[in-house]
Amino acid sequence: MVNFHKLIIINSVTNICNMNNESDIIAARRESVIQAYNSAKAENHLRYLEGDVKATEEYIFENQKWDANRIVQAFFDDECRVVSVSKKTKVGMDGLMIQLAILMTTHPNDSFVVNPANVRIITGMSNAGWEKDMKEKSPNCFKSKIFHHGQLQKANLNQITNGLIIIDEIDTGDKEYQVLHNVLKNAGVLDVNHMVNNNNRFMFASATMIKELYDLYRWGELHKWVQMTIPPNYIGQNDFLNMGIIKEFYHLNSPENADRWIQEDIIDNYGIEYRVNIVRVNNKSVNAIHNACIRNGLNFYNNTSTDRLSDEDIKMLFVEPLNCHIVIAIKGFLRRANYIPNKWKMRIGATHELYTKVVDNSVQVQGLPGRTTGYWRHLIESGHKTGPYRTSVKAIEEYETTFNDPFGRNSYQTAGFKKKNGRIKSDPTMLSVRNIVGIIPLDLPDNNNNNNNNNNGEFERGYREFDNQTDNETYATMYGAQRATNYETNELGFKICSTTTLGVHSLDEILKFTTTANVGSNLNKRLADLNVGECAHRRYVCYKDINDKNTECFVTIWVKRLREAI
Repeated sequence: MVNFHKLIIINSVTNICNMNNESDIIAARRESVIQAYNSAKAENHLRYLEGDVKATEEYIFENQKWDANRIVQAFFDDECRVVSVSKKTKVGMDGLMIQLAILMTTHPNDSFVVNPANVRIITGMSNAGWEKDMKEKSPNCFKSKIFHHGQLQKANLNQITNGLIIIDEIDTGDKEYQVLHNVLKNAGVLDVNHMVNNNNRFMFASATMIKELYDLYRWGELHKWVQMTIPPNYIGQNDFLNMGIIKEFYHLNSPENADRWIQEDIIDNYGIEYRVNIVRVNNKSVNAIHNACIRNGLNFYNNTSTDRLSDEDIKMLFVEPLNCHIVIAIKGFLRRANYIPNKWKMRIGATHELYTKVVDNSVQVQGLPGRTTGYWRHLIESGHKTGPYRTSVKAIEEYETTFNDPFGRNSYQTAGFKKKNGRIKSDPTMLSVRNIVGIIPLDLPDNNNNNNNNNNGEFERGYREFDNQTDNETYATMYGAQRATNYETNELGFKICSTTTLGVHSLDEILKFTTTANVGSNLNKRLADLNVGECAHRRYVCYKDINDKNTECFVTIWVKRLREAI
């Protein structure tokens, strides 16, 4: 006779053992990721001390950590499936992608944590250099999970579960039925039910994802858009415009214009302070530039797919002393995702993007002016001379406006997308709702709508909770805080702060300000006084248990203006 009581006990014990085993496996994965991260961090530090120009002072910088936490928070709290990250050129996306992968694969919640084997960092961009650089800087546990366009077929996205798929430079190679689309479609991951049932999440990133934001807007609550934090030591193209470093470009096909650029921007501008100057050429302008260099006594170098600079050439041009001005003519290189170390930027004098009658704003932004942005504001403001960087001034101006207000009444044009005074004409991409199975699409925002509600896309808001004041104060500086807050205490030793009243407040009470219908409630500035890109904030001390001083915690709430009021 079957003893059902014994069977029940055996099955229960087996289930408990399986649960314990799974928990042990997840814990071991976390530890493996942490070890790989620490090893990569130590290796970067060593390379930095040894003078490797591609190593960084910190492996992951504070702004990258904060932004990665914001994305994790969106995935965990808002239960969205896709986070898109708009960023400025060379603000540090590589570090953010690595940090996000680390946080998602070491998350303390076993039902939320991502299996490191199911992380993918991919791009539709055909750029083997991007893949090589990402693998070199990533922890060992992720090196085999990184694929550029030419390797996407090896990404093995079929049957992926508990996964994180990061797509860098999302606006490259994202047309319908291109390789990136086909790989995702064939794996079945562009399906809402698949995302939810298999617990997969996506992060999309680019400095120029204007068209894609319109597609993603229609995804509704499945999608959240964030802008990457820009630290004060970063210098960007708007700064270059204001400093007179970015100037209007012109065609260089004629001997007269080629001579003009070399004479005005290089010889007259720098004299005997010899620099490396970079010009993007086509088959017509390359000869004009080469001959102008011969006439004016400048050394000319090609850097193309068929005639590349050697490592010895690069060392001579960017490390060894120069005895004359140099002109490098490029085709196809130094576009999006390519990194120029600060020491090399210091050698660069004038640059000139390829002139076109019909301007693609994204191409200009991601070109030479974008490659010279980054973390060297202190050098330029200390008197270092650079430029001019010639490009389409209108393209840069339109980009800066649209970056801060992507759905506003502004203008922008790039391949497959044209926006004029808020009205758009766009070709479909792989992210268009017709390519997403099971989605219930929203309507696009109406730019003729005069609704003045202060939560209609003008602002982004967020918050962070901390268990100590030091971390809270550091976080608050990212949103405009300048001095630490001094909290008074009441007669019972509880710290007090001001909301609508001055007193001891619970964490639940403070967090109500993060969801109130009035996004500007109880901040340090009126929302009407904020310019695009500026933030208002408020710092609080509170208690998880209003009767227990040991449950003290701190919160910063912030609001950022994304666009002008309509």
